[in-house]
Amino acid sequence: MNFYNLVNIMARLRGPDGCPWDLAQSLSDLRPYIMEEAMEVVDAIDSGNRLHIAEELGDLLFEIIFAARILHEEGVCDIDDIISAIADKMIERHPHIFGDKTLGTAEEVKKSWEEIKAKKRAGDSVLDGVSENLSALVVAEKYGRRASEIGFDWEKPEDVIEKLEEEIDELTEAIQTGEKNDMEDEIGDILFTVVNISRSIGVNPELALRKTNRKFSRRFRHMEKNVIQAHKSFRSMTIDEMEQLWENAKEALKGLENTSE
Repeated sequence: MNFYNLVNIMARLRGPDGCPWDLAQSLSDLRPYIMEEAMEVVDAIDSGNRLHIAEELGDLLFEIIFAARILHEEGVCDIDDIISAIADKMIERHPHIFGDKTLGTAEEVKKSWEEIKAKKRAGDSVLDGVSENLSALVVAEKYGRRASEIGFDWEKPEDVIEKLEEEIDELTEAIQTGEKNDMEDEIGDILFTVVNISRSIGVNPELALRKTNRKFSRRFRHMEKNVIQAHKSFRSMTIDEMEQLWENAKEALKGLENTSE
Protein backbone atom coordinates (compact mmCIF):
# COMPACT_ATOMS: atom_id res chain seq x y z
CA MET A 1 0.00 0.00 0.00
CA ASN A 2 1.47 3.37 -1.01
CA PHE A 3 0.46 7.01 -1.28
CA TYR A 4 -1.40 6.61 -4.57
CA ASN A 5 -3.38 3.66 -3.24
CA LEU A 6 -4.87 6.11 -0.76
CA VAL A 7 -5.49 8.64 -3.54
CA ASN A 8 -7.33 5.93 -5.49
CA ILE A 9 -9.37 4.94 -2.42
CA MET A 10 -10.52 8.56 -2.13
CA ALA A 11 -11.40 8.61 -5.83
CA ARG A 12 -13.49 5.48 -5.32
CA LEU A 13 -15.26 6.96 -2.30
CA ARG A 14 -16.16 10.04 -4.36
CA GLY A 15 -16.95 8.05 -7.50
CA PRO A 16 -20.36 7.30 -9.08
CA ASP A 17 -20.93 4.29 -6.82
CA GLY A 18 -19.09 5.79 -3.89
CA CYS A 19 -19.97 6.51 -0.29
CA PRO A 20 -23.06 8.79 0.08
CA TRP A 21 -21.50 10.62 3.04
CA ASP A 22 -18.19 11.24 1.27
CA LEU A 23 -19.99 12.39 -1.86
CA ALA A 24 -22.02 14.89 0.14
CA GLN A 25 -18.97 16.68 1.57
CA SER A 26 -17.75 20.05 0.31
CA LEU A 27 -14.52 21.89 1.08
CA SER A 28 -16.38 23.93 3.69
CA ASP A 29 -17.67 20.74 5.29
CA LEU A 30 -14.09 19.48 5.66
CA ARG A 31 -12.90 22.52 7.61
CA PRO A 32 -13.71 21.24 11.12
CA TYR A 33 -12.29 17.79 10.33
CA ILE A 34 -9.02 19.22 9.03
CA MET A 35 -8.67 21.45 12.09
CA GLU A 36 -9.53 18.59 14.44
CA GLU A 37 -7.08 16.17 12.84
CA ALA A 38 -4.30 18.78 12.86
CA MET A 39 -4.79 19.38 16.58
CA GLU A 40 -4.89 15.64 17.25
CA VAL A 41 -1.47 15.38 15.59
CA VAL A 42 -0.23 18.04 18.01
CA ASP A 43 -1.75 16.15 20.96
CA ALA A 44 -0.11 12.93 19.77
CA ILE A 45 3.28 14.64 19.51
CA ASP A 46 2.83 15.96 23.04
CA SER A 47 2.05 12.44 24.26
CA GLY A 48 5.38 11.16 22.92
CA ASN A 49 3.72 7.99 21.60
CA ARG A 50 5.34 7.52 18.19
CA LEU A 51 2.80 4.97 16.95
CA HIS A 52 -0.04 7.29 17.92
CA ILE A 53 1.68 10.16 16.07
CA ALA A 54 1.91 7.99 12.94
CA GLU A 55 -1.79 7.12 13.21
CA GLU A 56 -2.86 10.77 13.58
CA LEU A 57 -0.60 11.84 10.70
CA GLY A 58 -2.43 9.29 8.56
CA ASP A 59 -5.80 10.75 9.55
CA LEU A 60 -4.60 14.26 8.67
CA LEU A 61 -3.15 13.04 5.37
CA PHE A 62 -6.52 11.53 4.48
CA GLU A 63 -8.25 14.88 5.02
CA ILE A 64 -5.66 16.56 2.76
CA ILE A 65 -6.25 13.98 0.04
CA PHE A 66 -10.01 14.42 0.51
CA ALA A 67 -9.72 18.18 -0.06
CA ALA A 68 -7.39 17.64 -3.02
CA ARG A 69 -9.93 15.28 -4.60
CA ILE A 70 -12.65 17.92 -4.39
CA LEU A 71 -10.36 20.47 -6.04
CA HIS A 72 -9.63 17.89 -8.77
CA GLU A 73 -13.36 17.42 -9.38
CA GLU A 74 -13.76 21.20 -9.64
CA GLY A 75 -11.02 21.29 -12.26
CA VAL A 76 -8.77 23.46 -10.09
CA CYS A 77 -5.84 21.09 -9.60
CA ASP A 78 -5.02 17.51 -8.63
CA ILE A 79 -2.82 15.99 -5.94
CA ASP A 80 0.23 16.01 -8.24
CA ASP A 81 -0.18 19.76 -8.79
CA ILE A 82 -0.34 20.30 -5.04
CA ILE A 83 2.79 18.20 -4.48
CA SER A 84 4.63 19.99 -7.28
CA ALA A 85 3.69 23.40 -5.90
CA ILE A 86 4.97 22.65 -2.40
CA ALA A 87 8.11 21.00 -3.81
CA ASP A 88 8.85 24.12 -5.90
CA LYS A 89 8.24 26.31 -2.84
CA MET A 90 10.63 24.28 -0.68
CA ILE A 91 13.34 24.47 -3.35
CA GLU A 92 12.83 28.23 -3.63
CA ARG A 93 12.89 28.69 0.17
CA HIS A 94 16.14 26.72 0.53
CA PRO A 95 18.60 28.49 -1.81
CA HIS A 96 21.44 27.37 0.47
CA ILE A 97 20.62 23.75 -0.40
CA PHE A 98 19.32 23.92 -3.98
CA GLY A 99 21.11 27.11 -5.05
CA ASP A 100 24.39 28.91 -4.51
CA LYS A 101 23.49 30.91 -1.39
CA THR A 102 25.57 30.30 1.75
CA LEU A 103 23.75 30.15 5.08
CA GLY A 104 25.56 28.75 8.09
CA THR A 105 23.09 28.94 10.98
CA ALA A 106 19.44 28.17 11.64
CA GLU A 107 18.85 31.85 12.38
CA GLU A 108 20.27 32.86 8.98
CA VAL A 109 18.04 30.28 7.30
CA LYS A 110 14.98 31.63 9.11
CA LYS A 111 15.81 35.21 8.12
CA SER A 112 16.30 34.18 4.49
CA TRP A 113 12.98 32.30 4.54
CA GLU A 114 11.12 35.36 5.79
CA GLU A 115 12.83 37.62 3.24
CA ILE A 116 11.75 35.35 0.38
CA LYS A 117 8.19 35.31 1.72
CA ALA A 118 8.22 39.11 2.04
CA LYS A 119 9.24 39.50 -1.62
CA LYS A 120 6.26 37.38 -2.64
CA ARG A 121 3.99 39.76 -0.74
CA ALA A 122 5.58 42.90 -2.24
CA GLY A 123 2.93 45.60 -2.76
CA ASP A 124 0.43 43.99 -0.37
CA SER A 125 0.04 44.29 3.38
CA VAL A 126 2.53 42.21 5.35
CA LEU A 127 -0.51 40.92 7.26
CA ASP A 128 -2.16 39.44 4.15
CA GLY A 129 -2.53 35.68 4.07
CA VAL A 130 -3.05 35.16 7.80
CA SER A 131 -6.29 33.22 8.18
CA GLU A 132 -8.58 34.52 10.91
CA ASN A 133 -10.03 31.01 11.16
CA LEU A 134 -6.93 30.16 13.19
CA SER A 135 -7.08 30.54 16.95
CA ALA A 136 -6.81 34.13 18.15
CA LEU A 137 -3.47 33.33 19.82
CA VAL A 138 -2.02 32.02 16.54
CA VAL A 139 -3.30 35.03 14.57
CA ALA A 140 -1.82 37.43 17.14
CA GLU A 141 1.55 35.66 16.97
CA LYS A 142 1.57 35.78 13.16
CA TYR A 143 0.58 39.46 13.07
CA GLY A 144 3.33 40.31 15.55
CA ARG A 145 5.92 38.32 13.63
CA ARG A 146 4.91 39.85 10.29
CA ALA A 147 5.16 43.36 11.74
CA SER A 148 8.54 42.50 13.26
CA GLU A 149 9.84 41.51 9.82
CA ILE A 150 9.68 45.17 8.74
CA GLY A 151 11.13 46.48 12.00
CA PHE A 152 7.89 47.30 13.88
CA ASP A 153 8.83 45.59 17.13
CA TRP A 154 10.23 46.09 20.61
CA GLU A 155 14.01 45.95 20.94
CA LYS A 156 14.05 43.41 23.77
CA PRO A 157 11.61 41.23 25.79
CA GLU A 158 11.90 43.52 28.82
CA ASP A 159 10.35 46.33 26.75
CA VAL A 160 7.29 44.17 26.03
CA ILE A 161 6.96 43.26 29.72
CA GLU A 162 6.91 47.00 30.48
CA LYS A 163 4.11 47.33 27.94
CA LEU A 164 2.25 44.48 29.66
CA GLU A 165 2.44 46.31 32.99
CA GLU A 166 1.00 49.40 31.28
CA GLU A 167 -1.88 47.34 29.83
CA ILE A 168 -2.62 45.78 33.23
CA ASP A 169 -2.88 49.27 34.74
CA GLU A 170 -5.34 50.22 32.00
CA LEU A 171 -7.40 47.10 32.70
CA THR A 172 -7.52 48.02 36.38
CA GLU A 173 -8.90 51.44 35.44
CA ALA A 174 -11.47 49.85 33.11
CA ILE A 175 -12.62 47.48 35.87
CA GLN A 176 -13.12 50.44 38.18
CA THR A 177 -15.37 52.14 35.63
CA GLY A 178 -17.30 48.91 35.03
CA GLU A 179 -17.54 49.53 31.27
CA LYS A 180 -17.72 46.08 29.66
CA ASN A 181 -16.46 47.19 26.23
CA ASP A 182 -13.47 48.92 27.81
CA MET A 183 -12.67 45.85 29.91
CA GLU A 184 -12.93 43.63 26.81
CA ASP A 185 -10.60 45.93 24.88
CA GLU A 186 -8.02 45.92 27.66
CA ILE A 187 -8.16 42.14 28.10
CA GLY A 188 -7.53 41.85 24.35
CA ASP A 189 -4.58 44.24 24.61
CA ILE A 190 -3.11 42.21 27.48
CA LEU A 191 -3.45 38.93 25.60
CA PHE A 192 -1.92 40.44 22.46
CA THR A 193 1.00 41.78 24.51
CA VAL A 194 1.53 38.40 26.21
CA VAL A 195 1.65 36.78 22.76
CA ASN A 196 4.34 39.27 21.75
CA ILE A 197 6.33 38.46 24.88
CA SER A 198 6.10 34.78 23.92
CA ARG A 199 7.27 35.52 20.38
CA SER A 200 10.17 37.66 21.60
CA ILE A 201 11.55 34.83 23.75
CA GLY A 202 10.89 32.06 21.21
CA VAL A 203 7.90 30.41 22.93
CA ASN A 204 4.83 29.34 20.95
CA PRO A 205 1.88 30.84 22.90
CA GLU A 206 -0.68 28.35 21.59
CA LEU A 207 1.41 25.36 22.66
CA ALA A 208 2.26 27.03 25.97
CA LEU A 209 -1.42 27.58 26.78
CA ARG A 210 -2.36 24.05 25.73
CA LYS A 211 0.34 22.75 28.07
CA THR A 212 -0.99 24.88 30.93
CA ASN A 213 -4.56 23.73 30.22
CA ARG A 214 -3.48 20.10 30.54
CA LYS A 215 -1.55 20.90 33.71
CA PHE A 216 -4.57 22.65 35.24
CA SER A 217 -6.84 19.74 34.30
CA ARG A 218 -4.53 17.20 35.95
CA ARG A 219 -4.19 19.22 39.14
CA PHE A 220 -7.87 20.09 39.44
CA ARG A 221 -8.93 16.47 38.86
CA HIS A 222 -6.46 15.46 41.58
CA MET A 223 -8.11 17.99 43.90
CA GLU A 224 -11.57 16.65 43.06
CA LYS A 225 -10.46 13.11 43.83
CA ASN A 226 -9.13 14.14 47.26
CA VAL A 227 -12.29 16.08 48.08
CA ILE A 228 -14.45 13.06 47.24
CA GLN A 229 -12.25 10.76 49.31
CA ALA A 230 -12.62 13.14 52.25
CA HIS A 231 -16.44 13.08 51.82
CA LYS A 232 -16.48 16.84 51.36
CA SER A 233 -17.54 19.27 48.66
CA PHE A 234 -15.79 22.34 47.28
CA ARG A 235 -18.71 24.55 48.29
CA SER A 236 -18.21 23.61 51.94
CA MET A 237 -14.51 24.52 51.92
CA THR A 238 -12.74 27.82 52.47
CA ILE A 239 -10.51 29.32 49.80
CA ASP A 240 -7.49 28.59 52.02
CA GLU A 241 -8.46 24.91 52.21
CA MET A 242 -8.83 24.75 48.43
CA GLU A 243 -5.50 26.52 47.95
CA GLN A 244 -3.87 23.87 50.15
CA LEU A 245 -5.43 21.14 48.02
CA TRP A 246 -4.00 22.85 44.94
CA GLU A 247 -0.52 22.95 46.46
CA ASN A 248 -0.85 19.28 47.43
CA ALA A 249 -1.82 18.44 43.86
CA LYS A 250 1.18 20.36 42.49
CA GLU A 251 3.50 18.45 44.78
CA ALA A 252 1.92 15.07 44.06
CA LEU A 253 2.05 15.55 40.29
CA LYS A 254 5.47 17.21 40.12
CA GLY A 255 7.29 14.11 38.91
CA LEU A 256 4.65 13.32 36.27
CA GLU A 257 4.64 16.84 34.88
CA ASN A 258 8.42 17.08 34.79
CA THR A 259 8.69 13.89 32.73
CA SER A 260 5.65 14.25 30.44
CA GLU A 261 6.12 17.87 29.38
